[in-house]
Amino acid sequence: MIFNRTPAETWTWLKMNKALIKDDDILNEEIIFDKAEYEILSKPDSVKIIKNNEFKTALPVPFSAVFAKTSELGIQYKEVKEPEACAFDESNAETLVLEASKKETVPVVINVNAKGKCVSEQIIHALPDSEVTVILVTESKENDGVTLIRTKCYAEENAKIHLCKVQLLPYGFYHIDSTENVCGENAKVEYTELQLGAASVITGAYTNLSEYKASYKSDTAYYRKGNQKIDMNYVCAHSPKGKKSECSMAVAGTLVDEAQKTYRGTIDFKRGCAGAKGNETEETLLLSPKAVNRSVPMILCDEEDVEGEHGATIGRLNDDMLFYMESHGISEEEACALMARAKINAVSAKIPDESTRQKIEDFMNS
Repeated sequence: MIFNRTPAETWTWLKMNKALIKDDDILNEEIIFDKAEYEILSKPDSVKIIKNNEFKTALPVPFSAVFAKTSELGIQYKEVKEPEACAFDESNAETLVLEASKKETVPVVINVNAKGKCVSEQIIHALPDSEVTVILVTESKENDGVTLIRTKCYAEENAKIHLCKVQLLPYGFYHIDSTENVCGENAKVEYTELQLGAASVITGAYTNLSEYKASYKSDTAYYRKGNQKIDMNYVCAHSPKGKKSECSMAVAGTLVDEAQKTYRGTIDFKRGCAGAKGNETEETLLLSPKAVNRSVPMILCDEEDVEGEHGATIGRLNDDMLFYMESHGISEEEACALMARAKINAVSAKIPDESTRQKIEDFMNS
């Protein structure tokens, strides 16, 4: 099965334009996914749970950076064709639809309890001039399994959605996570993501800045040790109507032992999005000579009046920093752990819920 395609092919000899999974024991099209169990820990009254057939919006349906199968990949000056249906689209998952109608400071906190092979789908709909924060924590009491989580965010005019996803699964799990966002005029989606558990993770986010002054900001942190793997694909498209739209995508993480990471990050300036701005950064801390890092930052541009920046920082702790810490009684091993924890804490601090931050702390200490 193919996941995490880039919007445009680049350096095909590196074989990084997509993620290919061949392990039929983990994933195949005949697998039947059960429904994941939800536990809503907190929810303000202004955020309603509605039925799927009651959800209505004029905003376009966003693509999936994780699941989309295309008969023809897009290139810089050519639109990507409509994705073909993915096998997971045919699952019988019950969709949890949350609808916000006003500005709310109290977050919605939901635990997704994974069992065996399970799927969960959510829609977060912020009506015009509303504001909502949704925190999804994926955990399990079982030691292994396959989890699929798919979340769609629709931010209407002048609305704001802050979505936080925290993955704390045991190391025997295979985790697939898709986030799909669309922003209306002057709307904003903020995405905070921590990928800490599971043996192998495929994650990605596609954001469509569909209207004037739409904006998107994401912060992702990960920690991989042992033989853990993570494959990421983040795409932000400034649509033809998205004049003066803005995006900022940041990813930071640590690789230890024989861990592997692949990062794909794409800012796509469509023709017509004059005045748009985009920035993406990546920081990778390598704490083992056997760790494998792959990075594919891209900017696709079909509009002249735009500003786009991207950069990647990949390296180890330098000798000066180690000397400074050791001179203060901190060993090299402790220094590495502190730097790795700092990247997690910087993103965790953006989650407005103390109990969730404590879960992250406990997981990192376990």
